[in-house]
Amino acid sequence: MTFKVFLFNKGVIVSDLKRFWWISVLYGLVLLLLLPFHHMMQIVSVDSEWMSEALKRSLDIFSGQGGLQALLICTVPVILAVLIFQYLHSVRATGVMHSLPLDRKSLFLSHCSSGLVLLLLPVLVTGLALVALNMTTTLKDYYSLLNILEWVGITALIDVLVFAIAVFVGMFTGSAAAHIAFTYILQVLPTGLNILLAENLRHLVHGYADISTPTKLKYNFPLLLFTGGISSDYFTAGTVAVYLLGIALFLAAAAYVYKLRHAEAAGEVIAFPILRPVFKYGVTACTMLLAGAYFAGAYNGALPVIVWGYLLGSLLGYLTAEALLQKSLRVWSSYRGYLGYAAVVAVLLVGVATDVTGYEHRVPEPDSVKKVYFGSSLGPWIEVEKNDATATKRSVAPIERGGEYMGGSFFEERSNIENIILLHRRLVQERHDTSKEWQKHYIIYLLDNGSYLARQYSIDEKRHASLLRPIYESLEYKQARFPITTQDPAAIKWIEIGDHRANKGAAVLTDRAEIREFVARLMKDVLAATFEEMTADREEYIYADIMIDIGMEKGVVHHYTILPGYSSVISWLKEKGYYEKVVLRPEEIQYVKLERAVPAADNGGLKWVEVRDRRLIEELISLQGPADSIGPRDTIMATFFGETAAGPFQYHRTIHRDWPVSEALQKYISKLD
Repeated sequence: MTFKVFLFNKGVIVSDLKRFWWISVLYGLVLLLLLPFHHMMQIVSVDSEWMSEALKRSLDIFSGQGGLQALLICTVPVILAVLIFQYLHSVRATGVMHSLPLDRKSLFLSHCSSGLVLLLLPVLVTGLALVALNMTTTLKDYYSLLNILEWVGITALIDVLVFAIAVFVGMFTGSAAAHIAFTYILQVLPTGLNILLAENLRHLVHGYADISTPTKLKYNFPLLLFTGGISSDYFTAGTVAVYLLGIALFLAAAAYVYKLRHAEAAGEVIAFPILRPVFKYGVTACTMLLAGAYFAGAYNGALPVIVWGYLLGSLLGYLTAEALLQKSLRVWSSYRGYLGYAAVVAVLLVGVATDVTGYEHRVPEPDSVKKVYFGSSLGPWIEVEKNDATATKRSVAPIERGGEYMGGSFFEERSNIENIILLHRRLVQERHDTSKEWQKHYIIYLLDNGSYLARQYSIDEKRHASLLRPIYESLEYKQARFPITTQDPAAIKWIEIGDHRANKGAAVLTDRAEIREFVARLMKDVLAATFEEMTADREEYIYADIMIDIGMEKGVVHHYTILPGYSSVISWLKEKGYYEKVVLRPEEIQYVKLERAVPAADNGGLKWVEVRDRRLIEELISLQGPADSIGPRDTIMATFFGETAAGPFQYHRTIHRDWPVSEALQKYISKLD
């Protein structure tokens, strides 16, 4: 008997092709409509660069135009695998198939071969149609044969990988519905479980920080490839080799499991009795973590509420898993298994609550720390420490939002390391009110032994001002937060200075001498800025955008808010005449309208009053206070009406009733009651 006859059976392959040809035809028709037919319809209207790019992007299944192709890739191979191996879901069909004079290896390889033919033929036909159009029409001006080959290769690769995963999963279940569900669950389980565990630990363990990078993990499975923001460039020769190896391993493992599978497993959710406890307690644990994360997020992470969520979630998961395994709703007699599970979880929760590992109270000694990262965003640390060891400390541009610094700084000076450790020790000793969302900060130490110690805390900057002040006012912090402190003026292309409140437009500095002068003034003010100025709640009005022209940050625009305390910059703007041209002045405001929404319980509507007193207008322009507001009763909308050389204008801002104001202004505000 030849090798071909021994491993593959022509009758099985032909039978599968006859039964399921329609899936292949439908898949092929949709691909032909999405690509060759669509491209032919677009030939007559390809008269712009945008349309040219759109045609090219249609051959990238990870672009915005590849959504339907991605849906087909994630569904067609699964449906095909379920249908081809559907005999495993019926005891009678399994008996008939296995009564044939064929061994299981031959059956498995024959079914897989027919599935691959049905799956790959539509892709190849579509690719040939694209090649024909490319060679005979003007489409060759918009994408090349290489683009077509890339599309064929990537589509075929992911199609086969999804099919291999579906075949592998199908060997462990005897239910069609479970086959489909488990195929998708397997692909999202690693990432989903990582997220659930991190979210639960964040609420249970004071200071817990997850510094793992799950983005690479989720690329391992095709279902999440389309949510990773990748492109075709992701598929290098090494990546393709890894995926081909994965396909081979999934199919080899499926063939091995198929040989071990009993015919009686047809109809069972889990085909192997040894895996049923894994399924049962796995479902229980996942639903418990999901419920715990939900209750923690909805009720501010209170431990009793989380425990209650664990109880409800685990009960629901356990009973559901038992009902599926027993194929009956009478599962109360299996309560002993749940009690055992609950006892294990209770022991773990007690261990977490008592901090048996010492995680919450672990603070390194200053002498054992090489450097420390401190910031509200994990992005800069990942960029520098994990992705590119040669990157600069400011490889991620800092972001300012309403006075909050959405970035991070690396500290190597011993005084700063010691100050951060002092702050860390204080944070370990106290738990903030979880009903208030303070800004979260990461503290990540690089220790002498090369390991990391990472924590995350919600920090009230006002409450910990004495500990944060020396850190924020240090040179290392300001150099990370304000790139202008180390920026070479020669690398700056232009500087735009404007005021969001007025319609005067912006002033753009392009003269090299003025750029150097402005940078020197801004650097002086930034280095002199106090902790209170950097953390004050404020609305951003006057700004400076600085465009970098050379180096690693070419094309990056750094945004700065010109604070009232930046006396050197403001003085320079006045000397050069830019202040009058750009910044809104009180004399340009004619009047201010104060409005307050009246609740429906008080007959609803709006109450308003006009302010025309020049002194009060100046006060309203400069009025600042805490950004948080209790509700509409405490919020007042101020509309400023004015006129400049560019014409009339108005701008809006919000003020709050609890802000300190003069007695004269308070009389106007009282009229809104």
